Amino acid sequence: LLMVLWGRSPGLRLIILVLRHYKIPSQGILFFFSILLVIYKGFTLKCMKYIIGLGNPGEKYHFTKHNVAWLIFDAMGLSDWQYDKYMNAEYTGAIFHNGPMVYIKPHTFMNKSGEVISALKKQSGFSSEDIILVYDDIDLAFGQIRISFNRGDGGHNGVKSITSHLGTKKTIRIRIGISKILEDGSCIKPNVLSLFSLDDQKIITTDIAHRVDTILNSLSSVGLEKTMGIYNQK
Repeated sequence: LLMVLWGRSPGLRLIILVLRHYKIPSQGILFFFSILLVIYKGFTLKCMKYIIGLGNPGEKYHFTKHNVAWLIFDAMGLSDWQYDKYMNAEYTGAIFHNGPMVYIKPHTFMNKSGEVISALKKQSGFSSEDIILVYDDIDLAFGQIRISFNRGDGGHNGVKSITSHLGTKKTIRIRIGISKILEDGSCIKPNVLSLFSLDDQKIITTDIAHRVDTILNSLSSVGLEKTMGIYNQK
């Protein structure tokens, strides 16, 4: 085990050298790393957040309004996406202030988005409150973002599926507006499978994605209530 640790990480090699310098026996070193592993695993399970972007797979849906979450993820510069056959989803990870976050793009169609929950429930320490849903909202103006918690699905089939599989509404939501609000305050709701214009795509990549990333950082560092107080006013 020590040889494996020695070969994989310069940081671990340094720790082992220091422990040996103080003549800590091999059994003590193994015990030390066992404790570290338990602490790290406990921290990870407690702080792990799952950011699920709702959308439809396939090129024909890529630039549709229903896929705004995926466009945002792509614009955030996330890399190393991998496909997990048990989740039937792509995923990648990032480290924020308060721990790791896993970004997920379910590869089921929107109405079956909740199927990804079955795999997540197998993770030790999993809680519905560890989930952050990012999705389109036809009741908000394009570019408007609202953060909420423990609310209904608003007629969104992807959210409805997630809630059904979880058995609870207790998830954090980041809702992205896709509708047009006229001067008289009336709302023109689009077909969610219609394409974003090139101008709207540019706004998503240069503005909306940055704001969502900022919100996620805020959720990790100061929590839900403070984040809602700051960003739901804008």
